[in-house]
Amino acid sequence: MLNFDAKEFVAALDAAQGAHLDWSRKILRAAVLRTDLCADVVQKNAHELCLFGQFLESHNIAFNALHAERSKQLSHVHKQMHDAIRNIAGPISQGLPGKEQDFDLFERTQAELLEHLAYFKTHAIHHYTQVDNLTGLPLRQRLEQDFARKRPTCQGQLALMFIDVDHFKSINDFYGHHIGDKVLQHLVVQTHNLLAPGQSMYRYGGEEFIITACNVPDANTAHAQAEFIREFLNETPIIMESGEALSISVTIGIAIAQPQEPLEKLIERADQAMYIGKKQGRNRVICAPTEESIQLLNDSKTGASKFSGSSL
Repeated sequence: MLNFDAKEFVAALDAAQGAHLDWSRKILRAAVLRTDLCADVVQKNAHELCLFGQFLESHNIAFNALHAERSKQLSHVHKQMHDAIRNIAGPISQGLPGKEQDFDLFERTQAELLEHLAYFKTHAIHHYTQVDNLTGLPLRQRLEQDFARKRPTCQGQLALMFIDVDHFKSINDFYGHHIGDKVLQHLVVQTHNLLAPGQSMYRYGGEEFIITACNVPDANTAHAQAEFIREFLNETPIIMESGEALSISVTIGIAIAQPQEPLEKLIERADQAMYIGKKQGRNRVICAPTEESIQLLNDSKTGASKFSGSSL
């Protein structure tokens, strides 16, 4: 969901919950009156066809910003509930009794669904200062909290990608801030769909975004993913109302977290790498060197100078 507003989100959540209750009543009516069931009941992808399923999909970024793991649980429980209803509805439509275990599953998943919705309603207002209104992404405060929480449990490397939209001021100046906002929203939706488990995206400020990736094997892997994001965005233009295709590009700086390195220092190194990419012509990915690699480079230069003039 873009243009996140906590009060509007809660109101939309209430409306979606009401739509699902209407859906339940529709099923009961069909069972009692022996009328035909709709596609949002009998189809295998019924959880995607019902109004509540469409709400979950359209508000995916906002749900993830509030609680990514719980958002996955909500989607899973919603699908389970639809599967149970479909198993119940099949025999009923043929005048046969359903199975008790299917009805037990339906009751359990419905209760879990309501529990998850209550959680999101309670926390939406609490977290509204931590979520960006325009993109639905978490802001710096959440980045700091998540980094402190994830860092101790992260297996392997932790990579931070610093993303900056190229020529964003020119886009605003030429097309207007409305299109500039569309560019940022487009970037977030496209990039967010590419993230893997253990990866989170944040709006750092203006046209700057940060992705943290836990459990990265090495810097080359982080570079490859950042390069994939850069290429995908470059090849996915925004189609404006006039039909014009507006292409965008980004420059990405990557830093691999060093032991005990504070978040501020990690961001600073990724930002510096991004700036180098800007100076080199934009639309590229640059990895920040580690302090160890810098020291090795300096040592090698010092060693070379010692042997300058040698006949070896």
